[in-house]
Formats: sequence, C-alpha cells, structure tokens
Amino acid sequence: MQREQIRNIAINLVKKYQTNDPFKLCKYLAIPVYYLELGDNIMGYRTDMYGVSSIVINSSLNASEQRITCGHELGHDQCGHNDDTDFLRKSSLYSQVYKGEFEANTFMVELMLAKSDLDDIDTQEGVLRSLSIPAWAANYVDWAHVKKMLVVANH
Repeated sequence: MQREQIRNIAINLVKKYQTNDPFKLCKYLAIPVYYLELGDNIMGYRTDMYGVSSIVINSSLNASEQRITCGHELGHDQCGHNDDTDFLRKSSLYSQVYKGEFEANTFMVELMLAKSDLDDIDTQEGVLRSLSIPAWAANYVDWAHVKKMLVVANH
C-alpha cells in the first residue's frame, strides 16, 4: 500500500469520527482493546479471531507508548493486514523491513499528523516533540508533506 493511500485512510477516519485518538477510534470501530502483561519486549499485538479484530497492549507501557502501540496496531487493522497476529516488539522498532510493519508505523504517524496544529513549529524535532512522535518513528514521517503543512500553517 502506498503512503498516500495510508494517509487517506487515516485522514478519512479522523474526519468521520472527529478524533485522531487511536483508543477512541477503536471504540467507534468496535475493536476491543485489552491490556495484559506482555513482558519486556512485546509492546502489543493485533489479533483476528473469527473475523473479529482485537488489540492487546502491554499494560506495563506508559500512556504515550500505549497510544503509539494502539495507533500502530490499528494501522494493521485499517491497512487490511490479514495475519492472525501481528506483534510490535521493542527490539524491532528501529528496523522495520516487513511491509506490514512499515505500513502500520506509517499509519500511526499519519494518524498523529492528521489532526494536528503545526502553528509556530519550524523544525522536524519540533514536529516530533509537539505530536509526541517517538524519535524512532521519524523515518515514517513524510517530511515533504509535513513541510507543505508547515508552510500553510505558518502563513
């Protein structure tokens, strides 16, 4: 799936439900979110049982990590990934080569950008910081698109 397609999915969800909060979106989409202790390496996963998608998030993560994980796992769902279970591991954050993981991370970033106020932000670091996008996810940001958003926001 192309980045533009993923962006459109995120933008359409935000427009329809008036939020980019992945937890609220899961509620609106009837995707249950569960919290379990998953150890030190697994941040969360999405599973599909009998046609019902569910998200499980590591209960030991902080609120920001839980939001990122939920957005990532929602990305698997919205991008139509049919794997029975997709795990997001801390050890693989920096080297996502699997197409599905790239798409899910791109969705998570696009979701965070979809309803954002970029006024008075003029650096990549500022964008990441203001939207609570982790540094490891900077590679999934379409900086050319963000630059256009910044020009519009600051003029």
